[in-house]
Amino acid sequence: MSYSDNPLTQLPAVDFNFDDLRKRMADFTLKFDAFIEQGRKRVLQERNEFRARLGELNEEQRSKSTQIATLQSSLSNHSNVLAREQAEKNEMHAQISQLESHQATQAATCDRLRSAIAQTQRQIDIKLQAQREYAEKMDGQSRLNGPELNFWETYLGCRIEGSGDESRVRIVFMFPPLKGGGPNNDEREATFELQVPATGSGRYEVVYMKPKLDAVKVEKVVDRLNSTREIGTLLKGMRGLFVDEMK
Repeated sequence: MSYSDNPLTQLPAVDFNFDDLRKRMADFTLKFDAFIEQGRKRVLQERNEFRARLGELNEEQRSKSTQIATLQSSLSNHSNVLAREQAEKNEMHAQISQLESHQATQAATCDRLRSAIAQTQRQIDIKLQAQREYAEKMDGQSRLNGPELNFWETYLGCRIEGSGDESRVRIVFMFPPLKGGGPNNDEREATFELQVPATGSGRYEVVYMKPKLDAVKVEKVVDRLNSTREIGTLLKGMRGLFVDEMK
């Protein structure tokens, strides 16, 4: 009996079915490769989708940033507008207060002016009444003084006339010609103008003389007139001064 024929040395016959195993391994490999490929595609797709979403988010962020910047600019402009409007409002209130103060001042000024006008009008009325009374008095006095003035005109060789100004009187003295003066030697004139006061207590004043006289001497004559209120004093004094001047 040979060794190979010995039942102790012979292995049992086992059918491993390698063909089926290889087939199943091949199927598994195909499925695994398909799974890996699908996983890779899914990862690529998800990565692409993530990148696209990330780009959208970045674009959205830029858009939001732009909107935020625009809103901040609008807010700043709005704040500036509000500040400017508040400043204008404050200025308007200040101007209104100034106008109200000016109006109050003007009203007070108008009241003072009305009071001053009324007071001035009363003073004018008083002065007009005094002037009317003085004019009536002077009119009556002139009627009484008419003969006296005629006397002085005749006695002193003068004439009393108007000067073109209601407040002035011109007195003209006539003097004989100079002795030995020749054929064309005519009578000589000397004149002065007297400022008549507006009231009975005012002062007379000599405002014009021809020929020119000494001012101090003229002032003394006028002072005597203001003291005595006698026209004869003035006429005699002025004629005497002209006589001395025209010798």
